[in-house]
Amino acid sequence: MSKDHTLSVSIVTPTTTAFEGTALAVSVPGTKSPFQVLYNHAPIISSLDIGVLKIEDPSNAVTVFAAREGFVEVLRNNVNIVVEDLVSATSIDEAEAEQAVAQARVRYNETHGRDAKSDALRDLHWAEACWRAAKLLRESH
Repeated sequence: MSKDHTLSVSIVTPTTTAFEGTALAVSVPGTKSPFQVLYNHAPIISSLDIGVLKIEDPSNAVTVFAAREGFVEVLRNNVNIVVEDLVSATSIDEAEAEQAVAQARVRYNETHGRDAKSDALRDLHWAEACWRAAKLLRESH
């Protein structure tokens, strides 16, 4: 695919610009449903849930992140993503992440009270996102 058919991607957190580059495709965890952005995608602003961000660059290399909540804006082949936190899948140990999911699930099941249950569920979703990101990275190589 020619350079003319790429996306310009920027991912920022409250503390840093975590990623800047070009991509053929960007997959994001939209609040209503995960979706993929390709060249000439319709303009959109969407909220993001905790989940996995996946970027496929022009050489078909895949970059994967676990991301906390945020927003994505797509306009004229520019994809701007703002997230609360971002962790590269390359820094996540898959076995440790799987254990973290099991521990978070136990905490969630043992937690009572609406606010505490909500916090435990958010922690479980984060643990699952980290595990899925590590697993997706392994499977893509």
